[in-house]
Amino acid sequence: MKLLVIADDFTGALDTGVQFAEQGITTHILYQPDLTADQLREADGEVLVIDAETRHLNGDQAYKTVYSIVKAATENSVPYIYKKTDSGLRGNIGEELQAALDASGLQYLTFIPALPAMNRITVNGIHYIDKIPVRDSVFGADLFNPVPTSNVKDLFQQADCPVKVYRAGEQRIPGQTREIGIFDAKTQQDIVQIVTELQKKNTLGVMAGCTGFAAVLADHLNLSRRKVEIPFTAEKLFILCGSINDISRRQIEYAEQQGIRRVTMKPFQLAPRYLESEEGIQWLAWLKDYCSSGRTCVVETGISDPERVRAYMREKGISLEESRLMIADTMGLMLKRLLDMGLKAAVMVIGGDTLNGFFHQIQAREITICRELEPGTVLSYISYRGQRQWIISKSGGFGRSDLLVDLENNIKGGKEQNGTICDEDAQSSVQRIQCSEKYFRDCEGKIS
Repeated sequence: MKLLVIADDFTGALDTGVQFAEQGITTHILYQPDLTADQLREADGEVLVIDAETRHLNGDQAYKTVYSIVKAATENSVPYIYKKTDSGLRGNIGEELQAALDASGLQYLTFIPALPAMNRITVNGIHYIDKIPVRDSVFGADLFNPVPTSNVKDLFQQADCPVKVYRAGEQRIPGQTREIGIFDAKTQQDIVQIVTELQKKNTLGVMAGCTGFAAVLADHLNLSRRKVEIPFTAEKLFILCGSINDISRRQIEYAEQQGIRRVTMKPFQLAPRYLESEEGIQWLAWLKDYCSSGRTCVVETGISDPERVRAYMREKGISLEESRLMIADTMGLMLKRLLDMGLKAAVMVIGGDTLNGFFHQIQAREITICRELEPGTVLSYISYRGQRQWIISKSGGFGRSDLLVDLENNIKGGKEQNGTICDEDAQSSVQRIQCSEKYFRDCEGKIS
């Protein structure tokens, strides 16, 4: 193994892993935070991506989780470690990057937060989303992980080492002392230039950033490539959205305006027991029949009026964290039931928690990553009930407003999806997610 990537949620693991997998680089994705040294030694791919599930932990827990993973990697002589961060700066970035540097035993950590392909750039240490400081964007109002600042350096107030912002054009001499270096970038070429310079200085041992940084690493870390194409074909599309991000809301509203059927779940439908009721069973049958007819449907949890959902949860004495887990479980169970009822469609899942809920329900052990359809939108497949099930995954905070409509047109219009890179014959090059029994036992204790 040459590169270990640590993501803080499921969709982040996929959209980072695909940067390597679609180039034919053997990439394994481990869906389990409790990494052991034995599992590291057994990994036979050049790139291992771990979904550490730290997005919703507190800072201390996130630090300990990342520290443990990086320490195991260091003890097994993994040469490069990459801490994947959210391009909207959500999560425990300061604590996790500090943990990565501490556990690595190295002097320097490179952090490039920008994702220019999605208009997410860093200028003079300030992070922008579509030209808006991130604190003032939809990420500042995120229900579960609101971003408190637009100044990237402010995320490291608890750091026990110097944190320096490297502005565009500034001479970069990192690695002289122990340091976390934050780099401005407005274009993908900026990132390429930064990585090229740091590679010459041998300071890429421990790194951090989103997919913008990850996308250039294959050309700098001497990773091997092979290409095997598997065509992607589907006549129907079913969309499941558990995200309440405003970007997802705009995508769904635009899709509805363009004729995609929108189904908004009522608050009482968000508990798993609803799907067990007679009414819930009939509702699922209607959904299955509607989508089986070839009409695209998007099911969401009340994204236009999340306060109504929150008020219902408060009335029932359900905390914010409990509601997050409950909704993910319900959405995952819904998708499983629809597939069990015979729904044959490509499935798009929006939101990492929703994808987690589905994998928990079907007890999935592996997923094959194929390619990136759009920035942050990943095409994969699983084997379920003896058949290939196509999955399109997207973080709630990614994508332009017409994304869902474009995907529907491309898929149902029969546009050829060229460049899909997988290998279903050679076991050594399968990009897969492996889920631990312990992880599922932990889930059972958290989700009622």
